[in-house]
Amino acid sequence: MNEKTEDAFKTISEVSGELNIPQHVLRFWEKKFKHIKPMTRGGGRRLYRPEDVELLKAIHNLLYTEMYTISGVQKIFKDKGKNFILDSGGTRENKNTVDQTNKGKSEIHNHTADLFSSQNPERLGSEFKIFLNDSISELESLKEILQRSYN
Repeated sequence: MNEKTEDAFKTISEVSGELNIPQHVLRFWEKKFKHIKPMTRGGGRRLYRPEDVELLKAIHNLLYTEMYTISGVQKIFKDKGKNFILDSGGTRENKNTVDQTNKGKSEIHNHTADLFSSQNPERLGSEFKIFLNDSISELESLKEILQRSYN
């Protein structure tokens, strides 16, 4: 089979294969991101333009590599626009965006520290301590799995 040129339209099957995600995820993204508008042909067959594919690649990068949530990407669309996402290729190259993210993480850490600062660990029940230790172990395991899958 002949390879398509870069400016050729692609089917949902071709795009899902290129991004290594299921087709239903692409259909879901179409509902969540109004900027994704593939052409439809008879029988509802989707055809993605090259600019649609580039936008999908940028969204994929934000969600799967940069670890944004759907609502986080929607916020970028709202605040900065489609062209910002396309220009950045779905990366956090914009220093301001990175600084805001780091500031947010710092604020979360401070709030968490405040939440438990008045707790006396000696007064916690043994069952609760076991629960916390198990939760921490499970979270660390999940963190390792995520790090391995994105490296």
